[in-house]
Amino acid sequence: MSKIELTRLAKRKFGAAQAALKASMRVVALQPRSKVPDTRFCASGADSATEEALIVKQWLSEDPSINLGAVAKASPVLIIDVDGPEGEAALKRFEPLPPTRETITRNGRHLYFRHAGRIRGSKIGLEPKLDIIASGYVLLPESAHPEGGRYRSDEPAAPIAKLPGRVLNAILARSRSLKPKKTQASDGVIRKGSRDNRLTSLAGSFRRQGFDDEVIVTALHAVNEAHCSPPLPDKDIERIASSVMRYDPADDELFETMANVTPRDVDFLWEPYFVRGAINLLEGDPNVGKTFLFCELAAAVSSGRGLPGQKKPRAANVLFMSAEDDPETTLVRRLMRMNADLSRITFSKKFFRLEEEALGWIEKHIVAQKAELLILDPLLAYMQGGIDMNKANETRPFMARLAELAKATNVTVIALRHLTKGEKDKAIFRGLGSVDITAAARSAVLIGQHPENDDLRVMVHIKHNLSERGPSQIYALVDGDRSKRIIPKVEWQGECELGPEDFLKSSEKVGRPDTEIKAAIEFLETALAKGERRIAEVIADGEKRSHSARTVRRAAKSLGVIKVGQRWKLANIIP
Repeated sequence: MSKIELTRLAKRKFGAAQAALKASMRVVALQPRSKVPDTRFCASGADSATEEALIVKQWLSEDPSINLGAVAKASPVLIIDVDGPEGEAALKRFEPLPPTRETITRNGRHLYFRHAGRIRGSKIGLEPKLDIIASGYVLLPESAHPEGGRYRSDEPAAPIAKLPGRVLNAILARSRSLKPKKTQASDGVIRKGSRDNRLTSLAGSFRRQGFDDEVIVTALHAVNEAHCSPPLPDKDIERIASSVMRYDPADDELFETMANVTPRDVDFLWEPYFVRGAINLLEGDPNVGKTFLFCELAAAVSSGRGLPGQKKPRAANVLFMSAEDDPETTLVRRLMRMNADLSRITFSKKFFRLEEEALGWIEKHIVAQKAELLILDPLLAYMQGGIDMNKANETRPFMARLAELAKATNVTVIALRHLTKGEKDKAIFRGLGSVDITAAARSAVLIGQHPENDDLRVMVHIKHNLSERGPSQIYALVDGDRSKRIIPKVEWQGECELGPEDFLKSSEKVGRPDTEIKAAIEFLETALAKGERRIAEVIADGEKRSHSARTVRRAAKSLGVIKVGQRWKLANIIP
């Protein structure tokens, strides 16, 4: 392995990080000149903090400008955050204090102390301009302050003193005296079912006003205890706060210059059909085998088996969420038939809509299991209660939150959507619900019956924001026998020339003949007069003469054109 080289400033940052790690604290990557977690390296903020020095070194090698934070949560260390002269005056009430590790901040200092675990959670505003940080994180020396300057320390690896017992007791006593009493007012009760949304809204309001992370967490705990019936568990409060803390707190941190953006390549689960870290759609009419295809995808990903044209496949974990098919009677049997590695596939034992709380459960599960594929079958069943799927203003926030989850965990989300029964001008608009659902997806495929062979299915790439359109793939469900309870499996049978518009739903026309079809028939009679030709070539010529691919195929069917492999010929042409 090649040696990792660091700049001089990055070396100093790394030294401070090593000192924190040796003190049994984890280290979190933060955005340059910011206190906000850098999701390039820590997708779930402080929950993704590392205990490995080599990982920190790799972060700094990739981007030396990042800030680093020492995480106090679940460590034996707390930090007394002293802010300015008022904070120093408050600190005197706890003196004398033993010499200990210290960081100079923009307006004050951080004092590190070991404690016996009796102080749980940060105590914000314990005294004027004096906070106790025991559940959040603080910036390490050499990190850049958002308002200018750097955090400094003469001895970043100085010993950390034990917090004197009298000081610990004083902190606990002061904390109890500040603890809000429970209210008995019935009109102030936040009941089960609305707790997540109300607390998330409150946290967002604090965040927009520029409050620090520790203030938000403390406020949420206070409101939860005083007003929620019953109160949410502490872990849920931390989750709500963490989800809001991903956003920059102040207006001047909501924008950035493009010069600070690091370009990255688009990554695919199966190029070019399904994008990692994004929402993808799989659409189709009922009874065309969509769930069979989902099982094929889950089986291939879990076992590391390659899909058509896939480069460097490898085994990965899958979260399969189905609101329509039973795991025991349907899914597991199909997965076994397709040689899935069942140990790599998890599922939800109970159905639940993707409310904010449930999205938090899923995100934690994906991170813990290192899942790379999330299947939602079907998407509309999992939408939050009360959402009108046909209204963009209601579907947009849900899709944005789902996209955020995908990006934060780099999971490939593939969601099933059924098709409308009506006619549409383009295949991309045939999915049920608001067009915003389609807009939120980075890629989409449509599953349909082959127009020339009822035993075949075709997967057509109908949306491709981040790539060229992929070739249409033919597959069949083979070796099955329902009478003998033998489940069919998916067999890929190569590429074809069918395109998105070949799967538009159309109504039968009555009355006068379809002039478009008549014109296309005349075109085909001329184009194939000299013998068989490649279908793609004929369709391309037809499009040059204003005949759509779909119209040309309909005309070919009406004319009785014979298909020979990937070529067409007129029925009355003798070779």
